[in-house]
Amino acid sequence: MRKKSAWLGVLILIFLLAACSNEDSQESTESNEDASTTQESKTNGLSETPEAENDAAEETQDNQTEKMMIYEAHIDLETDDYDQFYQSLEKRMNEYDAYMVETNIHKTERGNREGHLRLRVPQPNFDALLGGFEDITDNIKSRNINSRDVTKDFVDLESRLKAKEEIEARLLSFLDEAEATEDLIKISQDLERVQSEIETIKGEMNYLSNQSDFSTITLSIKETKVVVPEVDQQDLNTWGKTKQAFFTSINGINSFFSWIAIFFIGYSPILLPILIIAALFWWRRKKKAGSES
Repeated sequence: MRKKSAWLGVLILIFLLAACSNEDSQESTESNEDASTTQESKTNGLSETPEAENDAAEETQDNQTEKMMIYEAHIDLETDDYDQFYQSLEKRMNEYDAYMVETNIHKTERGNREGHLRLRVPQPNFDALLGGFEDITDNIKSRNINSRDVTKDFVDLESRLKAKEEIEARLLSFLDEAEATEDLIKISQDLERVQSEIETIKGEMNYLSNQSDFSTITLSIKETKVVVPEVDQQDLNTWGKTKQAFFTSINGINSFFSWIAIFFIGYSPILLPILIIAALFWWRRKKKAGSES
């Protein structure tokens, strides 16, 4: 009985030791897996860091890129006195650093002036100058404002310019290394074409920059005041016109008699035989009629 109890105790002890050993091995395995996972995550973190930084840099660059907007406005207005309106407009233009690029004003049959003016104003002063027209005229018929975002166009031109400049640099290096005449001619032609494209792109970029930096305002103006024409004695010139009419009539009479003299004298070699023949014909007919009677 004691032996059986002893063996039973030994078996229980063995089972307990085996169970503890399994738990220790599981804990060790889990710790190793955690360490491996931690190491993998660290490794992945290090490998993904440059891409994340590049994405963040690109996003920051996009956010920092200022929008290039082109603003244009067209205002149709009427004014009682064009001169007074123009003086007030010049003061506003000086105040907001604007300048005139086109003026087209003409007088109508009634003496009123109408036409259009085109102004350029720095973009930060566009809204201020646009709102100031209500202070110099109370009769604004219509107002039309257009805006256009050209940021993408400008960025595309910058990319194209960079690519063309790289091609230009390579062509210049090829030109320095070329020895054959045919190669020199071909490279020179390609270089000339690329440089022409570069100048075209720069011109488009300068145009977009100028249109973005300065906004355009077009004014269509019509003067509405009633113009009463004044009686001007100098414009009548009665005595001068009378003398002109008199001498014109005298010159007409002289021209008529001069034409008669030229006709009969100048064409006398033709007219004289005709007159002689006509006179003979008339004389014979008259003689014949007298003999019959």
